[in-house]
Amino acid sequence: MTPSFFICLAPIVSVLLAGCMAVANDAPKNDPSANEPSAMELKFDDTSSARVEGQLAGPRAHEYTFSARKGQKVMLALSSDLSPWIGMDLLAPVFAATLKGPAVYTNFIDGSTRWEGTAPGNGTYTVRLGLLTARAKKAGRIDYELDVNIK
Repeated sequence: MTPSFFICLAPIVSVLLAGCMAVANDAPKNDPSANEPSAMELKFDDTSSARVEGQLAGPRAHEYTFSARKGQKVMLALSSDLSPWIGMDLLAPVFAATLKGPAVYTNFIDGSTRWEGTAPGNGTYTVRLGLLTARAKKAGRIDYELDVNIK
């Protein structure tokens, strides 16, 4: 075979390789949304209290939503044998341009399992629970109870 034969094949080979690369890039990948939490709306009783029990495992967080009005007192309590391994965030609704950050509260710094404060605005709030990253890889399943009270 002459060198000109290979030169003629070069464009065909490059098109075939590009096609194979495109097919390989279209292959199914791990779905990043599989680790994204789905929110569950809390159901409150006559005393404006809600309790939910759950089990955390791995990187997937659990989210619980509830509605509150500006100025209402909100109380969160997390119970678990391994509470220090659980991160708890209270995320505010997008209600004002003056809000400087989405979290009303996070226990990342103090490791607290209880919080009491005032809702800064009207809307739907989200409580997000998740295993802290370093612990999530080592822990099995961690049971918890979350109590939310609104006054």
